[in-house]
Amino acid sequence: MRQTILLLGVCVCLARAADDSIWQNLRARYLGLKTLAGAFTENICSEQQGTCTEFDGKFAIAVPARYRLEVTEGMKQLFVSDSTNLWIYLADEKRAMKQPAGGFAPVLAFLGPVLDSTATAEVSKDSTGIYVVKVTMGDEMSALNDLLLELNEDGTRIDGFSFSDGMGSKLHFRFYDQKWNQKLPAGTFKFTPPKGVSVEE
Repeated sequence: MRQTILLLGVCVCLARAADDSIWQNLRARYLGLKTLAGAFTENICSEQQGTCTEFDGKFAIAVPARYRLEVTEGMKQLFVSDSTNLWIYLADEKRAMKQPAGGFAPVLAFLGPVLDSTATAEVSKDSTGIYVVKVTMGDEMSALNDLLLELNEDGTRIDGFSFSDGMGSKLHFRFYDQKWNQKLPAGTFKFTPPKGVSVEE
């Protein structure tokens, strides 16, 4: 009986060591991230309204705070931040909004916690064998305390993530065709309103 308990203790320690290794290796890899681009699917589910909405499109990120999120399916939308200004363009409504950059950007929600040295993680596998990581931020008031990362099969890349926005909605992003540290086209993080589009500031 004692031998069984000792063996069980060894197994638990090995599992924790493996989990720690996955988290540390993941963080180390993302510390080297400069640009990331690809396709995405975003689901927003409102518990209050009992509805879910799906968006598909393309994204590009330049660490730490520049991003471009283009919704190409459904209601066309474009979000472009050069880290100074954020443009929101609603093509179907012929409206463009310009505001100071900063604040919370959902498409970047996965990045800060991974690069935050105070964040802790609990690594496990879901029913399909995929690694999932529950991340806890150092700040108890963080809106991302329910952040869940979905990794690829070997636990070296974030393929999806989900979190609640604090207003009763659950957001889930899924990334496809990821391109790491490639040179992005000039003008990726610039936006000029089309002629005839009203600009709100």
